[in-house]
Amino acid sequence: MTEGRRFCENCGTEIRQATNFCPNCGAAQRPDQEMPLSQPPPLSQPPLQSQPPPPPAPEQRRGSCLRNVVGVIGLLVLLGILANLCEGGRETSKGGSTTSEPDKQEKAQKEPASKQKEEKAPEDPNPNFGDGTHRIGQDIQAGTYRTRKGSAGCYYARLSGFSGGLEEILANDNTSDPAVVTILETDAGFESKRCGTWTQDLSPVTQSTTSFEDGAYIVGTDIEPGTYRSSGGSGCYFSRLSGFTHDLGTILANNVTDEPAIVEIAPTDAGFESKRCGTWTKMQ
Repeated sequence: MTEGRRFCENCGTEIRQATNFCPNCGAAQRPDQEMPLSQPPPLSQPPLQSQPPPPPAPEQRRGSCLRNVVGVIGLLVLLGILANLCEGGRETSKGGSTTSEPDKQEKAQKEPASKQKEEKAPEDPNPNFGDGTHRIGQDIQAGTYRTRKGSAGCYYARLSGFSGGLEEILANDNTSDPAVVTILETDAGFESKRCGTWTQDLSPVTQSTTSFEDGAYIVGTDIEPGTYRSSGGSGCYFSRLSGFTHDLGTILANNVTDEPAIVEIAPTDAGFESKRCGTWTKMQ
């Protein structure tokens, strides 16, 4: 027998020549058999080979695909946010403003309304006012006003100034009956004593448009045009008017009488005024 190295017939472990059992696996050995160095005994069991993993199930493939899609969408959203932040930073660095685009649009929509408000004519600061001396355009606005009921001893005057001189009285009147006056923009002021409240409410103050007492009335609103007869009274004064500024140029016709009077009020007349004349009744 040729001398050489000896190996276990079961596990291939090198053993001594005189050994009958393998010190590694305990297998019995034949002492008369030797294994050459170049040919070690084969292993009793072939080595395990690695197997490729089984293909994923369809449900796993769909879940994996869905996760990939969600991940891509999230990445795109993140990129969009970063792009907007970068764009806003560039606008801030250029113009020094951090106003967003929606804020700019809202501001542009509100701006025309504010400009219209600025361009709108100022409203009458006091459409109703009482006794006293008032500045036109500051305390009260020009326009036509009336007292809706009579007040004993009422005095009023349109003024061109406030020195108190008679030359500054543009027009004035005394009455205890409802009054109507037109204040012009060129007037400096208006004075009122014992007249109560002046208002721009020019709605009718008469209960009947064909029968009325003393006072100043608007033709077509308070009374109808036509021919009227008065019941009469001492010192009766009446006048047809083309306006209510109470200067002589607005008197179309007038008269003073102590007897019952007849007057024809034309549709073109602006107003009619009566003092101490009693009741006027439209004639049939």
